[in-house]
Amino acid sequence: MPEHTPSPSPSRAVYGFVLYLGSCSALGLYFVWAILPDAILHSLGLTYWPMKSWAVTLPIYGCVLLALFAFLFYPGLNFMIVPPVTDMRTITDNHSIPLDETMVSEIPPASDLSLAEVCHHLYLDRKL
Repeated sequence: MPEHTPSPSPSRAVYGFVLYLGSCSALGLYFVWAILPDAILHSLGLTYWPMKSWAVTLPIYGCVLLALFAFLFYPGLNFMIVPPVTDMRTITDNHSIPLDETMVSEIPPASDLSLAEVCHHLYLDRKL
């Protein structure tokens, strides 16, 4: 059974090199199409190309889609996978260490704070 690790292997190296060459070739072809005038492209026998306005439109669409993903979809996905406040997983688990109020010292012992206490300190202790 093959081991599934992210370590480099000969087949991954070949795939990566082919992907690198393909992406560099596609970028070069994009720049040739965007910069060279249509007359030169037609003289080479390349007659069917998209309009030159797409050379600017495609990167703009890409940036808009990236911004939508970064500011809407990604946070929305994160909100969907976080359990609600009333879920027991946000309150305590098997590894939580409760705060021992009887142990008084200048340096408090390591412990977990409850969600109510954190919200109280974050949102209710403000002086207006």
